[in-house]
Amino acid sequence: MTFENEKKTYLGKMDKSKKGEIDPKIKSLLAAFNVLPEYYTTSSCSGRVYLWRGSGKKNELEWLKMSHDLIDLDFLKINTYNGLVWLRLEGMILHIACRNLDAANLLLEKVRQLYKKSGILSASNKIIVEIRGSEFMEMPLYNGEKLLFVGEGDWLVGLINQKLEKMWNGIEKLTREIAEANRN
Repeated sequence: MTFENEKKTYLGKMDKSKKGEIDPKIKSLLAAFNVLPEYYTTSSCSGRVYLWRGSGKKNELEWLKMSHDLIDLDFLKINTYNGLVWLRLEGMILHIACRNLDAANLLLEKVRQLYKKSGILSASNKIIVEIRGSEFMEMPLYNGEKLLFVGEGDWLVGLINQKLEKMWNGIEKLTREIAEANRN
């Protein structure tokens, strides 16, 4: 199958994410990439914060609360749970299929100025570049009924929201740069 056919097929598929829809904050960036003949996006997240419990392995997590938006103190409040409840903030992530290695390397040259943790995720069947934000935070928040965080909850909420806004500003900047490069 040609790259153009793969792109058309993939972009025509339904969203299979837990959220069930594309994050509004990253839609413009996806559109900027998907109009380019050398690339198409395969998965994305604009960044999120969530409370979870479980073993820590992706398929063994129970998500208690999740947000792709700014949070408030109420977000940190939960009902009683047994065991540890964790708070996690994950940065923006974007997977992009590239026509060839030259296109992947050209893309990496551009995005590594903003996203240093980006790289080639796969080069076997498809060449996939992963653009990854560096914002990350994880901490135990509750042990049963006991809140483990000592201090002002407003400070923690402010820190999380500051990191989320930094992610979204980076997404907007990359969107402008990709759109500008497409015009030239």
